[in-house]
Amino acid sequence: MEKNSEKTMPRPQVSGLAHWRWQRMSAVAVLLLMAYFVFVVATIGSLDYAAALAFLATPHQAVALALLVVIGVFHGTLGAHVVIEDYVPVKSGRHALILTANIIMAIIAGASLVAIASVAF
Repeated sequence: MEKNSEKTMPRPQVSGLAHWRWQRMSAVAVLLLMAYFVFVVATIGSLDYAAALAFLATPHQAVALALLVVIGVFHGTLGAHVVIEDYVPVKSGRHALILTANIIMAIIAGASLVAIASVAF
């Protein structure tokens, strides 16, 4: 750790490159999966409830929607982490807020996956 001046706190020289790469890779994956999701929504738009449910219950549709949920929540978690780190001081409970955001995102992902599984199986 190195001090830049007398008035600043020492800060470890940690690179955010890995976080940045995960954010970009997940963004590309979410973009592709959202394009597929738009296609799915357009396809089921003309179907009645039973036919739409049968369409979404096929394994490849369920896997694609589950991937969208998992990667989308992962991407959202990374974004929330960055926002919290940038705007919440350590003294205000940054670490507790990050943990809370992670727990909330995990609950959202879990509930979404359970809903997808209940339709698919």
